[in-house]
Amino acid sequence: MEMLLLIGLLALNVAISWWNCYAVGVSWKDVMAMGNWFDKTILWSGVIQSVVGFSMPILLVLAYGAVAVLTSGQPPYLTLEEGRQFMDGIFSLWYLAVIFPVLGSGLAIWAHSLRAAYQRRDFASIATAGWNTYAQISNTLNAYQHVGGAFNSVGQLFSGVLSSKDSGKAKLAFLALIIVVLALVAGVIITFTLVRHYMSTSQSRLEEYGETLSRKRGYA
Repeated sequence: MEMLLLIGLLALNVAISWWNCYAVGVSWKDVMAMGNWFDKTILWSGVIQSVVGFSMPILLVLAYGAVAVLTSGQPPYLTLEEGRQFMDGIFSLWYLAVIFPVLGSGLAIWAHSLRAAYQRRDFASIATAGWNTYAQISNTLNAYQHVGGAFNSVGQLFSGVLSSKDSGKAKLAFLALIIVVLALVAGVIITFTLVRHYMSTSQSRLEEYGETLSRKRGYA
């Protein structure tokens, strides 16, 4: 049951990230051409949220795969307890890498949703602002509660994991760093691939206006 819930949450995360890429892609040309600094901040905030969302399932696959390999064999390189510590260190390192960009971009998106709700005053915009308010408060409280523990886990990874295998500490820490970097880089690649795809398949208002003028003048 827990595994199904985890898969469902990851699928929802990917779906939201994909939607963010679509929204960013179709808006990119107009915002970059005519938007103010706040509009561009919202655009990049969507990019950040997508990168983090896509990196999460990739991190899980890489981390579980690495631990499965390290805890197998005769004899295994890691015990199950050491594998659990290593896994905690990987997730904590990723969490510390993404939590502050997530909070910053989430704050910008939250402010934008409040402005939209005030301007439109319809159910959809108000509901979106309400959800973003809840998400921002939840993420902030979660960071307050877990950042300290994440630092401790990362500290154990780099200084205390496998205390009986001193030569393996640096290798494990380096492997954890590689896994986190690979997950984030993969998230960046997926995000910008999708953004560029939707940007290339959408038409900006400037392009549409230019085509309209051309048709009126008999050029098309």
